[in-house]
Amino acid sequence: MLPCLSPSGQTLSSCQHSFLQLSICSRPRIPCFVRRRHLPRQRVCRTFAKTDYAATASDANVLQQPLKQELTSAEVKHVFGYSSALKEKYTIGKVIGAGSFGVVREAVHKRTNLHYACKTIPKLPKKGRGTPRYLLKIQTEVDAMLQLGPSLDAVFLQDVFEDDVSVHLVMELCTGGGILDKIKQHSYTERRISQIMRSIIRFISQCHAKGNIYRDIKPDNFLFLNKEENSPIRATDFGLSIRHWPDEGQLKSRSGTPVYMAPEVILQGYDAQADMWSVGMLMYQLLTGTFPFWDSVANVSLQQVWQAILVKKLDLDSSWVKQSMSEGARNLLKGLLVREPASRLTANQALEHPWIKDQRSAPSKSLNGSVVQRLQRFATYGYLKQVVLKMIAADLADGTGADLLSDDQSEAISMVTALRDLFKSLDTDQSNTIEASELADGLKAQGYNISQQELAQLMGRVDFDRNGTLDIEEFISGLIDWTELQKDGDWDSRVDAAFAKLDSNGDGYIDLEELLAQLPFEAQESYDGERLMEARRMLREADANGDGLVSREEFSTLLTETHLPDSLDQYDPRLQQSVTELKSAPLKQEVFDYE
Repeated sequence: MLPCLSPSGQTLSSCQHSFLQLSICSRPRIPCFVRRRHLPRQRVCRTFAKTDYAATASDANVLQQPLKQELTSAEVKHVFGYSSALKEKYTIGKVIGAGSFGVVREAVHKRTNLHYACKTIPKLPKKGRGTPRYLLKIQTEVDAMLQLGPSLDAVFLQDVFEDDVSVHLVMELCTGGGILDKIKQHSYTERRISQIMRSIIRFISQCHAKGNIYRDIKPDNFLFLNKEENSPIRATDFGLSIRHWPDEGQLKSRSGTPVYMAPEVILQGYDAQADMWSVGMLMYQLLTGTFPFWDSVANVSLQQVWQAILVKKLDLDSSWVKQSMSEGARNLLKGLLVREPASRLTANQALEHPWIKDQRSAPSKSLNGSVVQRLQRFATYGYLKQVVLKMIAADLADGTGADLLSDDQSEAISMVTALRDLFKSLDTDQSNTIEASELADGLKAQGYNISQQELAQLMGRVDFDRNGTLDIEEFISGLIDWTELQKDGDWDSRVDAAFAKLDSNGDGYIDLEELLAQLPFEAQESYDGERLMEARRMLREADANGDGLVSREEFSTLLTETHLPDSLDQYDPRLQQSVTELKSAPLKQEVFDYE
């Protein structure tokens, strides 16, 4: 029997290869080429492993059917409640991409003439059967994009539409091509690769902090926003992402592109750390032009791919690797390409690594140096959490909250005072509101480098009444340091007050109807359509046990716990800085990808 090896080729101890114990209800289907020859005989843990997609009691009836039940075209006509007005708002143009999911076409907004990409996903797949599980996968993709899209490291989802046969995602158009395309065209320095990896790891850290595992890290899913030399990177294609918290047990379905899969994904027992192995595989590919275990994967079988990932020696100290990258890069890879997930670097730890960390600016918690980071962090909260924090911010803005603070809690008072001062400085026309142009001018004057469209995307997630401006309550909710405010001794009473406002019937739970009442529309329409879709999404955000209700405990957890860090350093600061390139040998032009 072959021993289990570390990336450096050393034999793992029994405790080090304990990751091979899978958390599943019954013994998993281990690949036959591994089962008999390479796995140590270990007792399998009998803990629960989460099914990838699961409906809640508030979801549409068709989604609550057995996951693998085959659906008819009639059953999928009206599922999610997304708007049907695609052609009323957009002119749909030529095809710019296609895949197993469907097609991507160019879309032009009829009023603004702005160009977007429109991804069309059939509700009954071309291959295979249409099932509730497949529809839940689409719903999960939309939820993830709506939540994480406002980050400056992810593609922004502008609109979602649904007709009888398809779902249409209108999103930010990236014109700079994929990261591998640019590497083929340009001789990138290691410093530039470090900048690309920083954006990717920032995005993964945001996913994990918000309870999402991305599960498909590969070059094709990270695009340059434009063709400029220092274009931002955008993560795209959330089709395999899954909402998952550490306390929910391990996932078991193999998802992703095989070459980038972590060992524990192949062995069907994994969590968010699987993403970080994939990050390491991608980083190695960008730096060397090859994969760690193969010079070329053109003729490599799936069995050979999995076997190499599980047991093949990875030598990061060879003379060839040393010539291909710096010591810092090799050191980071040694922390990422670790077969034992518990010993692998987390996304937050990787961001602190010297090779990744931006040495040109020290992390800043000061208000003036972190406005764009604060806006991104708030914008990527779920909508229900945003609504509740806006309630608390309203009390602080009118003085109600500040009066409750004791003398030893002056930090919260200082935060509100500083935000009031910043608001006044940005409100140049003294209208008691901040318009987009005022915010743009103010941020530019403070040294921020952010486009008008990016700022509009962030501002739209803070502008609760959707009138195109920010009032003081919205401004405070988007920029105050909520982590610090939660240390306030009166935080629990604030949470109780917010819960009581939402729980209008006083039964101790928040239900769908009570959430519908909070949506920022004047007309109280029926349960059909977009309002119901939005309320259901809010309920999924907090309804941990899937019973269709939000308890006081679930409500508190939503506001105070992230399970994984969600610090300002996980977001792009967008401060204007001079670019200092590291000296490094150019990357090889020949790059291989596995499909």
